[in-house]
Amino acid sequence: MKKELNLTNRIWSGTLRLALLGLVLVCFANAVFAQQTPYSPDHQLDLNNASFEEIQRLPIPAELAWRIYERILYQGPFKNVYELKQVKGMTQEIFLKIKPLVKVAAYRPRSDREERVERLYYQLDRWEGSESINRALIDLWMEQALEPININEITYQDLLNLQGVSPVDAAAIVHYRNQVGKIFSSRDLRSAPYLSYFGYRNARDFVQFEKAPQKKEFHGHYLLRMDNTPFFTEEAEATALIPAERINNNYPNYYTRFFGTYGKNIRFGYSFYHALYEPFLKQNIGFMEVPKGKVYLGIENQRLGPIEVRKLYFGNYSLAFGQGVVMENFDFFTPRKSGFGFRKRFLGLTGDNSRTRQYKLTGVATELYYRGAHVYLFGSFDKRDAILNTTPVVINGKEYYPVNQFIVLDQRFEYAPQDVVRQNKKLPWRDNVRELLYGTHLAYDLFPATQIGFTYYESAYDRLLRPNISEIVAGGNLGQVSMPDNEILNSYGGPVSDGKNPFWGAAKSFRRVYGMDFQAVYQNVAFQAEYAELDKARGLGKNPAAFVGSVYVQYNSLYLLGLYRDYSLEFDNPYQRSFSNYRRFNRTIYQDYFYLQDPLYGQLYTNNPQPQPEKGFYLLTRYQINRHFVLRLEYDKWRRKSDDATQHRLVGTLEYRPIFPLRINLRQKYQGREVQNNLTLEYFENFEFRGTVRMRLSRYNEIGFLYMNSLTKFRPRPRFSFPVETGEEYRYSNVNGVVGSPAEALGGFFTHNFNRWLKLKGFLGYYKGFFWNFEDTQFQVMNSLQGAMRFWFSIYSRINSQISLRVKYTRDYQFPVTYLQARSSSNLPLQGGGKYYQTDLYQPVQDFLYLEFNFHF
Repeated sequence: MKKELNLTNRIWSGTLRLALLGLVLVCFANAVFAQQTPYSPDHQLDLNNASFEEIQRLPIPAELAWRIYERILYQGPFKNVYELKQVKGMTQEIFLKIKPLVKVAAYRPRSDREERVERLYYQLDRWEGSESINRALIDLWMEQALEPININEITYQDLLNLQGVSPVDAAAIVHYRNQVGKIFSSRDLRSAPYLSYFGYRNARDFVQFEKAPQKKEFHGHYLLRMDNTPFFTEEAEATALIPAERINNNYPNYYTRFFGTYGKNIRFGYSFYHALYEPFLKQNIGFMEVPKGKVYLGIENQRLGPIEVRKLYFGNYSLAFGQGVVMENFDFFTPRKSGFGFRKRFLGLTGDNSRTRQYKLTGVATELYYRGAHVYLFGSFDKRDAILNTTPVVINGKEYYPVNQFIVLDQRFEYAPQDVVRQNKKLPWRDNVRELLYGTHLAYDLFPATQIGFTYYESAYDRLLRPNISEIVAGGNLGQVSMPDNEILNSYGGPVSDGKNPFWGAAKSFRRVYGMDFQAVYQNVAFQAEYAELDKARGLGKNPAAFVGSVYVQYNSLYLLGLYRDYSLEFDNPYQRSFSNYRRFNRTIYQDYFYLQDPLYGQLYTNNPQPQPEKGFYLLTRYQINRHFVLRLEYDKWRRKSDDATQHRLVGTLEYRPIFPLRINLRQKYQGREVQNNLTLEYFENFEFRGTVRMRLSRYNEIGFLYMNSLTKFRPRPRFSFPVETGEEYRYSNVNGVVGSPAEALGGFFTHNFNRWLKLKGFLGYYKGFFWNFEDTQFQVMNSLQGAMRFWFSIYSRINSQISLRVKYTRDYQFPVTYLQARSSSNLPLQGGGKYYQTDLYQPVQDFLYLEFNFHF
């Protein structure tokens, strides 16, 4: 035990030294560079057009540099170099020293866009690296923050898509504008009835109050992101089983995207994503090969006689309507996606720059408007990834291999790496199904913030749909487990899906989904609902259906959201992204990859973006009691349709600010399944406490501490852990049958802005068990049975007002059961008899790098 403590102390000491060394080096470099001046008589500083950081590089005290900058900012540019003598603190000695290094030229005013970049740089920093929000929303926020729209012309739906603007806020702005005729200023906007202060504060960053002159200028944003961060726990275990010979490169995760605008009406973009270790896919464009990415061109705000062509997009585009029940083409699952707050969805039509690859739409789409009527028309033709059955269906003497399940792949290998049967039969899982999709969304504005809509889409496939659980589960495993697999057995397919398509002769099957949605706002209350059916030829109202309805009430210091959802077990819509706690195939045999014919088939669950069939009620509220206390409560109670298992989730958060810079955040979660049922093994309870203390300092600096404690309880299953051996050395021999799974974490974090151009962030902590955390711009999930040390630090630098660079380094040190391993060694004979057991030192250390580059123009 003493050795373990000494080892732990050494690890803590070494990790602390390394983290402190990185901090010292950055600070030292910043200090050294601050003292060295890059200016000379041949390379003089233009004072009138210099930033504070550039003036600070002169060989003068920092206080004097700030006074020179303030003199230019508030009193105007210098007329000649001798006016420097009028600045307080300027001595004759300092003046003679810097006089050859500076010059006074005519002041060049910045463009409106450059001014907004400088004013919103802190917000842009958060948006540029964000991974947890829909990419379409991020692109919209960045572009509209830099090119704001006239608030007297913006539509209700465009207001809804803005960050932090609720339906009540959007309706309040529209109603007030209609009432007074025109909104002239921020003060005028603040007078809108029922507009919350939070909504006002967020909306003002995206709007202006006068019509800007039409300029045919080219603007845009380029992002490059690379990292070698592994997948989350379950996916990492399955990925580790990929045979080495199947991996033909060690390229990192790579994501690049570009979007641009020309004037106010033309938008275009390109994006490319490559996952860790996957093959590098290219496409031939006639005269050369380029990375296989996504591209789009959009034309907006045109007229065709009396009809407004609000949007017309070619290439890859994304769609979302209503509550996401019928249509939202996004590859990623977001739990509890209510459409409010941080769970917003981009409503309408836009170009697709996201990392979506499976459900991307490629074709043409448009939004038309005429006297309160909105008409969306869309069509797409693209390939999908799917697991094919090994047993063909014979039609008219010809064999056809049908689709078993569509799958979202992390790594798009041509074949599942360990599925030899499908490899021998030449049945790939990448791009093996073609889909023709077309549809419409029709909506009508009954009142300015009240709308009713109808959505319809139909997909046609060039393969039959035949879901079959025995074609995915490895032989013998299907009868050995007792998992609730009703979701799998009720997947859409079979003879009911067979059919032709009038627009495509190769079609062999289809899927048809349609629904109605409604939204309305009355004063400070918003109503939203959507109902949809999956057509299975049973008649209207008898088909598998899904429903989501919500009511949102908002005051300045209080809001309340109530949401109800009910999804039929047979409602299998691959484009459904509505509210749910868990993704599809949760608690089915597809969740346990070790039962399947290939471990990567577990991505049927881990990457499934569809919600699971469930029925329940969700309540969310936030109440600012006074300046010191903010209370947030989240409660959800639902029933899983596949086996009627009842579940609940209760999260309470209390924020206490005894003084303004100090914030104490206490969060307690209680979650359970089948808590009242003593006869089922489905039972679990989870208790999780998380506390953080943040001290906000000047210049957006902060320092804080985090503590987390969690316990998950299960039904005891002694048969999994019998016989039980006693003794310290058997402490981790078998944990499969234990009744509880504890977790704990302790750490500290900091943010230091050296100036407006350079920022350092970091974290150092210890965790044991399951632990999740936000690490700068990344969300990470970790798990360690024996405990682990983890630290990271990131450096964010604004090289200039247009270019920024972020570098992040992470080290994770897992404490092993033993520091010795003998798998690669052998027993060697010794003189005098006996054997010598040779071992290797085992060092379970993981290092991760993250690089991000941004360019605004």
